[in-house]
Amino acid sequence: MNQKLKVVMIGIGIIVSILVTGCVEKPPQNGGSANTSSSAPFFPVQNNPNPDYMEALLIGELVIEDGCLRVDNDLLVWPHGFSLSIEGEVIQVIDGTGQPIARVGDKVKVSGGEVGTSGLPGGYLSELSAQLPGDRCTGPYWIVGEEITVIKR
Repeated sequence: MNQKLKVVMIGIGIIVSILVTGCVEKPPQNGGSANTSSSAPFFPVQNNPNPDYMEALLIGELVIEDGCLRVDNDLLVWPHGFSLSIEGEVIQVIDGTGQPIARVGDKVKVSGGEVGTSGLPGGYLSELSAQLPGDRCTGPYWIVGEEITVIKR
């Protein structure tokens, strides 16, 4: 093999390895555990910290329906920095400081507001969260605010 071909092959190898490593899912940054199995609930988070929140309240049980984490019929879009932890049968929401704040089955009170899919300015959901809109879990969407309280365990 001549020298020029070797250099080209090495260059192609480097490019392929860069592309492949860019496609690997990164673990959550805030102490949550990564669960990449298809059984992991869909967990959309807001792209950026948002100092302004809607102030309505949603009260109900945190459940998984068809792989979607919901309260009532709303798919929750969690604040920036939140993650999901799955240990055995326990599925918990982890806040931006790494603390568990709620788990599936808890009755919760969540501030924020509902956003439907009709009447929205173009691209709003994709600007809010890179995971939305998606085919896996449809709206309505609840944009989670600052208050997330477990009512009882």
